[in-house]
Amino acid sequence: MMRRTLLVALGVSLLVATACRRGATSAGQGSPEEHTLDVTSWTEQTELYMEHPPLVAGRTVRFAVHLTKLADFQALNTGRPSIEMSPASGDTAVVLPGSDPFRPGAFRVEGKLPPAGQYRWALLVNAPGLSDRHDLGSTTVFADEPSANADAEKQPEKDAAAIAYLKEQQWTNPFSTALVREGDVRTSIRVPAVIEPVTGGEALVAAPSDGRYASPQLPSVGDRVAAGQTLGRLEPRLSSNGEDRASLESAVTEAQTALDGAKADLARAERLLEERAVPGRRVEDARRAAAVAEARLTAAKARLTQRDEVLRSGGGTASGNAFVLRAPIAGRLAEVFAALGASYTEGAPLFRIVRSDRVELQAQVPPNEAATARTVTAIAFEIPGLPDAIALKPDHVHDAGVIDPKTRALPLQIEVENRNGQLLVGQTGTAILYTGRTQRMAVVPQDAVLMEAGRPYVFVQISGERFGRRFIDVVSRDNGLVGVRAGVKPGDRVVTRGAYDVQLASAAKGLPAEGHVH
Repeated sequence: MMRRTLLVALGVSLLVATACRRGATSAGQGSPEEHTLDVTSWTEQTELYMEHPPLVAGRTVRFAVHLTKLADFQALNTGRPSIEMSPASGDTAVVLPGSDPFRPGAFRVEGKLPPAGQYRWALLVNAPGLSDRHDLGSTTVFADEPSANADAEKQPEKDAAAIAYLKEQQWTNPFSTALVREGDVRTSIRVPAVIEPVTGGEALVAAPSDGRYASPQLPSVGDRVAAGQTLGRLEPRLSSNGEDRASLESAVTEAQTALDGAKADLARAERLLEERAVPGRRVEDARRAAAVAEARLTAAKARLTQRDEVLRSGGGTASGNAFVLRAPIAGRLAEVFAALGASYTEGAPLFRIVRSDRVELQAQVPPNEAATARTVTAIAFEIPGLPDAIALKPDHVHDAGVIDPKTRALPLQIEVENRNGQLLVGQTGTAILYTGRTQRMAVVPQDAVLMEAGRPYVFVQISGERFGRRFIDVVSRDNGLVGVRAGVKPGDRVVTRGAYDVQLASAAKGLPAEGHVH
């Protein structure tokens, strides 16, 4: 990058009667009309904006000098400037001395101009803690005033559409600019996206049976729960058909007792058969009775086990004659349908749990960008209303390879960590999907880019107090930088802070030409 950037804007304006344009005059002259030229220059330390009349040999001229510190874009309020004019012949340079600031940022340099000819000129800044030099290139000192004015009239007219924003305004209001430079930015795809739960990251706790909900304290929406944590109890309704747990346990006990009795009868019959006290048929009958009793016991136990297994799909386990409702996954309670003491039918939803520490960003990718999007290496998620995008690291990228019939886009699912909870399930925004490729192009700070009717634009500083609005073609956004294909070029200066004030100034076309008087 060049150490110094120089912009020489030689504009023409007319001063009327005694309206001294900022005091940039030929001392002692009473010309009714006089041209005013201006020069804008930047170094790494300061910005110079200087106005002066056409340069005529032997005339005492006053230069109106404005100096801005680029470290904070505030007016320089100490030191003295001077102008050095070195003839092309190599003779001794002529130095025009400057004054102390008569107000912050505003200085005067005044002196008698050297003989006519070509000169290399520069403005030197000498202030406590700051020493700087603005090399202003070459200039011409004319032999007479008609020649100087004729040359001034040849200079291009100033852009009538340019916005006037004076130095006093820049120094008073928050303001800064930045140099457009070349840089490498990652190629990216901008697509609409929504935050969804990851696969398996959402669970519904339903009533495992008809019953009444009870709990010492009803959980609230937003509560964090651990897997297996108790959410309450469901007390089943008593049933006349023997389907409640107490009846099923009783049936198991009765079947067990019947089996024990049948086995005792079988043992007694076998003993009597050995003593030839009963026929063999009696033993066969006892064996059949024992088998039937065992089958009934097995069925009773199965009915009880089946009832308890139902709880596992509903998030509960049996406890006495009630179901303990437990969280199947860790997460946060997104919805609470349960109410203390309320009765619910089997399958009625009681709680919805959503995992929030890991979520899925679902991006709607145009079909022609699908192959590129699948190689995503980083993501920035822009949320309306937030000044900065959220940087995300993709963990698992997958899709079904099927175009959504409604959006006509490919839903690309990207799992990302969300341990600090900055992403909310259901949140919508714009996902910037970065690929591994980079492009070299003109880049501007993200803060410089404004929007109008969906079109991005920037304010370019044309000269010290004139600005132009330029619409730009944005290629990529990367780490606070915006890659631009058209609209600006390296070396331009764009407004990064105070653009709104410049925008307001664009509507104030009636600003006086004097602005401020030196």
